[in-house]
Amino acid sequence: MTYRHFKHEALLYALAFLIALSLRLIQLGAMPLTDAEAAPALQALRISQNADTALDPHPFYILSTSLLFLMYGGGTNFLARLMPALIGSLFVFAPLLFDNRIKPRPSLILAFFIALDPGLVAISRQAASPIFAIVFLTLAVGLFNKNKINLAAAASAFALLSGPSIWFGLLGVAIVWAIFQLFNRTASGGRPLKFNLSSSFLILFIVIFLT
Repeated sequence: MTYRHFKHEALLYALAFLIALSLRLIQLGAMPLTDAEAAPALQALRISQNADTALDPHPFYILSTSLLFLMYGGGTNFLARLMPALIGSLFVFAPLLFDNRIKPRPSLILAFFIALDPGLVAISRQAASPIFAIVFLTLAVGLFNKNKINLAAAASAFALLSGPSIWFGLLGVAIVWAIFQLFNRTASGGRPLKFNLSSSFLILFIVIFLT
């Protein structure tokens, strides 16, 4: 079931995106890179200089950031953190992929929570952070929920290229899905609950977000 949208919804989502982008870009390059940030950023810089280097363990971050370094002509702290900030800002649109499960107003509230959540803001301001895995895994499940299989497959591929944190997300989805399968078998009154993979992921995301 797809719920009816309300007036100015698109403008409010745009506002949520601008807020998210502002919080993630302000003074982005002011702090020096940590050791964990510097290693993949240095790999990206070496690729932009046509030098041999490894892509492990964050191939998507390294390749995308190397393009920024190449276009700019060098690396800076700001550019090293720019891709996580942009991807983290786009996360506010993720609830729209579940519009058949979340009503428009709660979905918009969730978008503003994503924009303002301190934890999501923090990891969106870190080079090679888990935000890539979080966003692409959410997009993959959301697109699957919308029956856009080709786009879901592409998002899944990006998720797998996002680093080792993707496996923790997949493990969480599998655990929640298994729990819901047990509920399906033991629902009262002999009428099973209608949960599927996208429902399981949505519940997992909300639980993680609220904690």
